[in-house]
Amino acid sequence: MAIAAFDFLGTLYTFDAVRHALVTQFPATTDLVFWLWLWSGLRDYFGTSHNGPYKPLITILKASLPRTLLVAGLKESEITSERLEAVMSTFGQLTPLQGALEALTRLKEAGWNCWVVTNGSMAATQKLLKDKGLDEIFREGTEMAWNIQACDDLEISKPHPRVYSEFMRACVHRYNKIENFYFVATHAWDLAAAHNAGMGTVFLTGEEKI
Repeated sequence: MAIAAFDFLGTLYTFDAVRHALVTQFPATTDLVFWLWLWSGLRDYFGTSHNGPYKPLITILKASLPRTLLVAGLKESEITSERLEAVMSTFGQLTPLQGALEALTRLKEAGWNCWVVTNGSMAATQKLLKDKGLDEIFREGTEMAWNIQACDDLEISKPHPRVYSEFMRACVHRYNKIENFYFVATHAWDLAAAHNAGMGTVFLTGEEKI
C-alpha cells in the first residue's frame, strides 16, 4: 500500500474563482497581478511562519492584496473594502482541478490512501472537499477520520521540514507501518521540500512550467 499526498491550494483545487474575481473587481489588473499577489503573499507567509508568530495564509493574503494592487498601479481610491472582500470571499468557492475526481477515484480503487497536506485550514479544506463531493476519498475507518494535514494546526507553513515529517509520522501512527509516500503539487518549492523529506514527487505543470 502506498500513500499519495496532495497539495490543496493551487494543485487539487484551482484558483480560477479568485483569479476571475480579481479581474472583475479590479478591471485594470491582469492575470499576472494575481500571481504577483499569490507569490508575494506566500513569501510573506513563509517568513512570518518560520521566523515569527504564525499567521494563517488567508490572513496574509488579505493583508497583502491592497499592497499588490498599489504596486500594480491602481489608485488607493479604487481599492475599497467592498471590492477586497468580494475577492477574498471567493477562496470559499474554489473548485477541483479538471479530472481530479477521476484520478482520485482510480487511486482509491487501486488501494492507495489519499491525503491532503495544505497551507490552508482544516475547516476550510473539509468544507471545499464536501462541497464538491470529494470528502469520502479523504476519510477512512469506522469513524471516518479525515486524511488532512493542515498547517494552521501545526502553526508552521510548508515548506518547513516539520510539516512533511509530521505528516509521515501521522500516517505511520494511523497504519502502524512504514509506507511509501508520494507527494503531488504544482509548486517546485513544495516538491523540493517533500523530496528532501524522503518522499517521491509528482510535478503538475498547471501553474509553474518546465
